[in-house]
Amino acid sequence: MKASVALVLLAALVSLPAVAQHAQGGRSAGPARPSAPQQASQRDMRQQQRDANRDARMTPEQRRQLRRDVADHGRDIYGGGRPPPPPNQR
Repeated sequence: MKASVALVLLAALVSLPAVAQHAQGGRSAGPARPSAPQQASQRDMRQQQRDANRDARMTPEQRRQLRRDVADHGRDIYGGGRPPPPPNQR
């Protein structure tokens, strides 16, 4: 008798999420799919981002100059030669 009561209670607890979902109109807990206008605006935003990235590209000469500047500043900070050997620890 106690086993059948426990089984009924267990079945009721397991079915609660399904009952709650059904009461909400069958909506899942996950994110809803965007509607058509939202998809169109997202598509426009992606296109604008691509256009901005294309306009922001550097010319080959600008890239070469940037590499030179980075190398020059690196030499200023870290020195141009080989690093000194580590001190002898005895």
